[in-house]
Amino acid sequence: MSSTLATSTLTAATHGSGQGSALIGLSADLAATAHTITQTAIVALTVTGVIGFYLLTCLVWPFGKCRRCDGTGKRKAPLGKVFRPCGRCEGTGRRVRLGRHVVNHIRDARSAGINTVSKGEKK
Repeated sequence: MSSTLATSTLTAATHGSGQGSALIGLSADLAATAHTITQTAIVALTVTGVIGFYLLTCLVWPFGKCRRCDGTGKRKAPLGKVFRPCGRCEGTGRRVRLGRHVVNHIRDARSAGINTVSKGEKK
């Protein structure tokens, strides 16, 4: 029984049981938290950059090729070998990209907000 008592006392003495070990544990927790926050910030900035780049490309190139007719503007008729204009793109072979819809919505919302202020309405 005395050997277990001596072992527990020795372990407590060598590993520390006071304030010093609590501060070391706290600083390790803070370092891990800071590391996690940094990773989250990097991921958030990367996602924001990719979305911004996509919206910028949608400003420059607003149309993509139609997915139903692969950009040809025509589809095969259900019966036979006759071609007819694609119903989805109305024969143009192009479609408005999703990002361009978002850009148009943002532009419309912004211009609606500017127009109410410019008509002389005071806040």
